Amino acid sequence: MRVSVTGPLGGNVPFDLAVEVQQSCQHYAEQLGISGLHLEVLVRIHNQNMIHGDCEGLCDALTSRMFVVDVCLYGNWLSTLAHEMVHVKQWARNEMDLVMDRWKSREYCGNIDYWDQPWEREARRFQHRMVLDYANNPGNPTLLCA
Repeated sequence: MRVSVTGPLGGNVPFDLAVEVQQSCQHYAEQLGISGLHLEVLVRIHNQNMIHGDCEGLCDALTSRMFVVDVCLYGNWLSTLAHEMVHVKQWARNEMDLVMDRWKSREYCGNIDYWDQPWEREARRFQHRMVLDYANNPGNPTLLCA
């Protein structure tokens, strides 16, 4: 997996922050069992607390192997990044299709409340455990998914 870190418009971020983002992404990918996949993840760090006025992070699948993750720095960015990396896993493992109307071979229609969507429930369920594992086991990630 290759991780690149930029600002929202391709600008530079401080070196130590870029290193921390790359290390946490690698750790999360190892926890999720996707570190060995040929993935490209571009993480864009935003110096604000919300994107589009209502969210702290976003994940966009350009293909099943290329992803753009947006994370707001002013908030719990490690937790937001973990949440978005779960979405990377979901697309990379084909658990969710690119138009987000299928979850693990089941069809879903668009009338499900955002927070009740199964992919969001899974991301919320894993994100805090992932951050704790990153903080407590920086060199030895605990596998959450196989």
